[in-house]
Parts: sequence; C-alpha cells; structure tokens
Amino acid sequence: MIEQMPLKRTLLPAVLQLMFVIALALSLYAAACQRAGLVVDITELFNWAGSALLVSTAVLSLLIFSLIKNRTALTGKILGRVLMISSLSAFAVLLVQHFGSDYLQLSLFEVATLLLIAALFSLEYAVLQEGRCKLAAASAELFKKMRPAIFIFLFGIDLSMAFIPLHMEALPQAFAGISPELLIGLPISVEFLCVGIAILWCGVWLDRCGWQQPFYVGLVLTGIGSLYSWLAPDAVQFILSRGVLGLGYGLTLLAAQGYVIRHTDSGNKARGLAHLFAGLYSGSICGAATGAVLAEQFGYGPVFLLGSIIIFSVVIYGFWVLREHKDESENEFKKPQLKAAATYGNTDQKDVGVLAFICNKKVLAATLFSSMPAAIAVVGFLNYFSPVYLNRAGVGDAAIGQILMLFGVILALLGPPIGRFADRCSSKRLPIILGSLLGGSAFILFSLVDGVMAITLAILLLGLSNCLVLSSQSAFVLKQDVTHQFGEGKSMGVFRSSSRIGQMLGPIIFAVIITATDIESAVVVFGSLYLVAALIFTVMTRTDIKQLTQKEAN
Repeated sequence: MIEQMPLKRTLLPAVLQLMFVIALALSLYAAACQRAGLVVDITELFNWAGSALLVSTAVLSLLIFSLIKNRTALTGKILGRVLMISSLSAFAVLLVQHFGSDYLQLSLFEVATLLLIAALFSLEYAVLQEGRCKLAAASAELFKKMRPAIFIFLFGIDLSMAFIPLHMEALPQAFAGISPELLIGLPISVEFLCVGIAILWCGVWLDRCGWQQPFYVGLVLTGIGSLYSWLAPDAVQFILSRGVLGLGYGLTLLAAQGYVIRHTDSGNKARGLAHLFAGLYSGSICGAATGAVLAEQFGYGPVFLLGSIIIFSVVIYGFWVLREHKDESENEFKKPQLKAAATYGNTDQKDVGVLAFICNKKVLAATLFSSMPAAIAVVGFLNYFSPVYLNRAGVGDAAIGQILMLFGVILALLGPPIGRFADRCSSKRLPIILGSLLGGSAFILFSLVDGVMAITLAILLLGLSNCLVLSSQSAFVLKQDVTHQFGEGKSMGVFRSSSRIGQMLGPIIFAVIITATDIESAVVVFGSLYLVAALIFTVMTRTDIKQLTQKEAN
C-alpha cells in the first residue's frame, strides 16, 4: 500500500518551493537585464513575483483539492507532478509579463536559459517530495533520496567552475619556467587527479564500512577545500585547496553511487544510477550559471565562500533525510554483494586481486572501449574543444555557455526514463553499444555540417549517448562474477578511475585535433575511432547473452 501525503505536510512546502523558484528566476532575470545594460525596476519585478505566486498557488490548490475530491491518493510521485505543473504555470506568467514589459531587448535565449535553471531546481525539489512518501518495502525507491543531495553538492562545487582559471591568473605566482597557459590550468588538473585517487581509496572504504563514512568525510573535505579556495593567498595554496576539494569530491561521488547500489537491485539499478547522474549534471548546470552571475556582482571570493556553505548544508540534509535508512551493520555494502553472488551461481567464492579484476575480458572491454572513450569525448569535446571552436566561429561567451548547457539538460531530463530502458536489458550490453554508436556519430556529423550547428547536434547526441552508457556501464560491471569476488566497492573504484584517466586525456587529445589543418576531418577521425572502440566492445562481450541463457537454463 502507498501512504497518502497529509494535506498539512503538502501545501506549505509546495508554496515555499514556488516562492523560491520565482525569486530565483527573477534574480537571474534582473542580473541578465543589468548585463544587457537595461535599467531594472525592482518594484515591477516584485509585482511580477506576486502575480506568478498567486496564479501558481491557485493552480496548486486546484490540483490538490481535485485529487482529494476524487479520492486519489496524494502519493509522492503524484505530488511531484503537481509541483512541476504549478512551477511551470509560474514560469508561464513570468514569460507573459516579459513580453508585455520594456525589457524586450533581453534576448529570448537569455530568458529561456534562466527559466530552465529555475525549472531544474523545481524538478529536484519535486524528486525530494517524492521521497517523502513512505512506500512499502517491496516498491520503495530509496535511491531517489540521494539525488537532491548530489544536486546540492554539485551546485555548491560548480558555483566556481566558470572562473577558476581566471582566479588563478589573478593570484600572486610563485612558479618559474611554467607557461601562463599551463599554470592557470593546474588547479583543475590537480583537482581531477585527486578525484581519481579518492575514488580508488573510497572503493576499499565502501567494502569495509559502507557508504556513510566516506560520504560524510567527503562532504567535510569538499567544504573545507572550497573554504580554503576562498582564503588562499597565493597560487600554490589555491592549487592545494583544489586538491583537498578533489579528494572530498571523489569520496562523496563514489559513496553516493554506493548508496544507490545498496538500495537497488538488478531490476532498477540502471535507473537508480541514471537518477543520480541526472541530479549531478542538473546541479552542475545550475551551479555554473548561478556562480557566473554572482561572481560578476560580488567577485570570486564570496562565491567560494557560498559554495562551501552550500556543501556543508548537504551534511544536514544527510542526517535529516538519509539517517532514517541507516544500514543495520557496519559492513552493509557486502550484504547485497553476497546475495548477488549467490544469484549468479558463485558457490565457490574466492577472492581475486586487482589485476585479475582489471584483466577480466568483460571488465577490460567496458573500461578501455566504453568508459574511457566516453570520458575522453565528453571532457575533451565539451570542456575544451567546443568553447575554443565556437569562439573561433565568432560566438559570444554567453551563447557558448548556453549551448554547452544542452548536454546537462539532456542528462537531467532524459537520463531517468532512458535508465528504465536500460533496466529492461538483462545484460546491459545493448544500451552500452547503442550509447557508444551515438557517441561516435556525434563526431561523424562534422563530415556533413560544421560551425554552431555541428557543435549543437554533437552535444545533443553526446547527451543521449551518456544517458545510455553512464548508468549501464556501472550496472554491466556489477553483474560480472569477478566483481562479486573482488568486492563491489573496490570494483566501482577501480572502474570509475578509468573514466578519470579519460577525463585527463580528453583535453590533450582534442588540443591536438584543434591544431590540425582540417579540424573537421580530424574530429571525424576521432569519431571513427570511437565507433571502432564500440565494435571491439561488442566483439569482446558477445558471449554475454549466451552465458546468461545457460545460467537461466540451469
């Protein structure tokens, strides 16, 4: 049975959400007007807020009372939909008021971007409200409780994403013989390196103690790192601060995946991980866009401080929301591991070493020919190649940021439903292959079109590709017998470290591509190699279905 949400626990939080997203949308709107050189009438914006709140609250009340009148159970899922409809009605009112105002010089693209950011906040809050509904154990979706946490976490981290190199450039330097271009990239490189180290460390920690200890330690380290970034007086200490943040980031990220794995089974594991990555990318989008606005108004330092406060607030969220589902033993991560081992017929459980795990044919295929190419493509193309290519094409900074946002939007909106498709695929092999084919096709497009259109279509295809592969890769590796012998936590740590290697190689590979005489042809070559990797993965894992059939027959 599904319990109905009490009315008194529904209306007030819902109205508070509407007030928050309306205030956020209008704050971003005012900042966009100021950037465009328009004089903003604060009184007029307050009137807009009142109208939007009045209409959206009326829509909310009508929907809720209609459900109650029809004796429809106000479950978490239904409440989430009601909240989204109410928020969208508020945004519609704001949009109508924009068209009737004196601010029409503000581009529709800018208005759509800020409304999208507010809508993503609404979506994450709606997911949180779904988790407030108590479900029967058989149908519980406790993994959704981690999605708002990872959203807030990434929001706090990525507030500073847009200006870390600029802040580094402004700090007193203590390095000799290092080019300025390399120097301003050091904080990000050190951060990625420490993330990879932390993920390996966290894998062992997960198997020994469960998800909770590394999760909270990671949050504290990340918050301290962000606070240290604010206080760092010179370049050396700023680099150290990003290293501390990277260690915390890696611990929290893998621990969050551990929580999802703990609270899912073979029927919903891919969807659970898809929800997690959707919250992650949604938080990244909102954080980067909001941080850029705040930095322009208040400078870099206060944004680092605000990011630290937001990250520490996730600790409160964890104790408030996640504490109700503490595991009964300290070694809770091994319980589902042993259960899964029995399911897959591993009666002879022998520990295997890291080399045996890495050299397993299917794990090796997923690592070298799926995870690493996807990581190289996303970080190299999205974070390095696309901004440089679009800038050379004469596209402005604001438009570049809005085009890059499309990737996160695809992950946030389509990740969970595509995750349901992945869950219906027993071996997880098919979604990985489809995702890899889409990823390679994103670069083959450059043989047909170029410029802004090519980048935009490639980002959309990469977003769809990652919806398929991000969650399916982890689920695929977790289904292997060698994973249960090696340990799920250690397996995820080692496997996810491969993506960090790809993220480090991505900018280097695409730096070579962008120096080519014919850039578009070089991108097509990379796309062809990506498709070859997909083919190799397909060949190396072709016995997977046969093995599953034999097990089912037994």
